[in-house]
Amino acid sequence: MYDFFAKEFCVASTLCIFLRTIPTGDPLAQAGKSPHAIMVLPPAAHGRITADNHRRWLSRGSITFAEPRSEMLLQVLDLIGAPKPESGMAALRFWGQTGERSGTWMAAADAVHLETRLHSLRMRSLRPDELPESDLRPLFDRLQSALSTDTDFAFTRIGQYGYLRGEGSIDTAPMSARVLHGLSPDEYLPTGDSAVAYHQLLGEVQMVLHEHEINQRRARSGVPEINSLWLWGGGLAPKAAAFPLPKLFSDDPLFKGYWHSCDGDVAGWNGKIENMIGDSPSGFVAVLPDLDPESAGLALHDCLDQLQRNTVKSLTLLFRDGLSARINRWDTLRILRGISPLLEKKDNDD
Repeated sequence: MYDFFAKEFCVASTLCIFLRTIPTGDPLAQAGKSPHAIMVLPPAAHGRITADNHRRWLSRGSITFAEPRSEMLLQVLDLIGAPKPESGMAALRFWGQTGERSGTWMAAADAVHLETRLHSLRMRSLRPDELPESDLRPLFDRLQSALSTDTDFAFTRIGQYGYLRGEGSIDTAPMSARVLHGLSPDEYLPTGDSAVAYHQLLGEVQMVLHEHEINQRRARSGVPEINSLWLWGGGLAPKAAAFPLPKLFSDDPLFKGYWHSCDGDVAGWNGKIENMIGDSPSGFVAVLPDLDPESAGLALHDCLDQLQRNTVKSLTLLFRDGLSARINRWDTLRILRGISPLLEKKDNDD
């Protein structure tokens, strides 16, 4: 777990708020139809939220915990009843970054650190501040020059995101390193005869990265080496097909790419939840950029304030570590309920 998760809110992840009208019969609906907010937040279990007022508020609702094993986009699509992409997550992310639908096969090729332990490997998804462009640019340039002539694939990079593009295709991992942070990557690698090309390419990638002077310098400086790429989400971008979605306020490329594929309405994150409600009263999705812990805490405070003011009548909160909380305006009256054990700090939490 990242050390800075001990602050009020980790900022290496995104906050997404979706306000919509719940169909009659949904257990979250209080009567008929009512505005509902779905928020995707940084990890919060085991004492990561330190503000007592926030912990008390969340504990008044229903809190559960389950290890996350899918992209947050897919979890949100489940909740709003939108179709989930069968493949091509990397191509969707590329679409969101560039605004253009690629017609070629591609996979995400994200920089990671593989930590060798006594009997296994553990994958570390590197934070944005651990991936300066001055390091990524020469690494991807070297991969392109060393491997593209001997393979059918090309390496490219946009900001802190890497991509593998090709006329052909290979099997790739189904989930991002962000979801699998801290786990053994072996359990999620492609298997079988069709995975031979994947493992061969990955071995060549790791050899190039190991020998690069950038990683030698990072090792000397005590910064985690970029000793592998996590190849995931391979496929073609879906053809654009209109689907009714709430308006999106976001700079998150994967969310934006999906909204583009459905001809959805997209705007940048504007930082004011109350303004978003006024701009799109029928419902919206908002994905916060990386913010400092104080700003992330203020955003949560603003959402709870909207609940108190009856601008929204219920919230479903999805945290990236698998914690979830459901709270409605009637739950706010449960002032005698104690803080949930899921929000208390564990003695062995690291």
